Amino acid sequence: MQTPIDLRLARHGVIVLLLGLCTGFFIGIFHNRQVGNAAHLVGLIGGFGTIALGVLWPKLTLSRFWSLTGAWMTAASMYLNWLGVALKGAFGSGPKAPNPAVLGSPLVWDRLGGALLTVGALLSLVAVVIVLFGLRRLAVPAAAVESAVTGLAPDVR
Repeated sequence: MQTPIDLRLARHGVIVLLLGLCTGFFIGIFHNRQVGNAAHLVGLIGGFGTIALGVLWPKLTLSRFWSLTGAWMTAASMYLNWLGVALKGAFGSGPKAPNPAVLGSPLVWDRLGGALLTVGALLSLVAVVIVLFGLRRLAVPAAAVESAVTGLAPDVR
């Protein structure tokens, strides 16, 4: 039996949350501690947000294709956002970082982290548009709109 997409999305949110929590233990050894703290927060906020979207997902009015596309874009964007910031903090963040470079040139890690963040941000943007589209409501009968506006029950004929 296949797991429903909302549970899979919530599971990925918990994994991103766990990555963010684990990042917090290693902030002290990051090349740039401020960016390491940002990676920690990106993991926490992204994880909680993805869990919340997993709870919301069954209420969206999307076709199967758009539902799967939006869910996987959301999950992938959260992983990419966390990984991009974590790589920038752990290995990159330029020559003025308080700790010395650990592995290679910080510029390479900055570029790689920046590329991951760019892709993650674009995926996030498309996923948010899909979610907004899924939050639309179908046409409401005129009688229901009239009763909502006037506060009176619609006429029964």
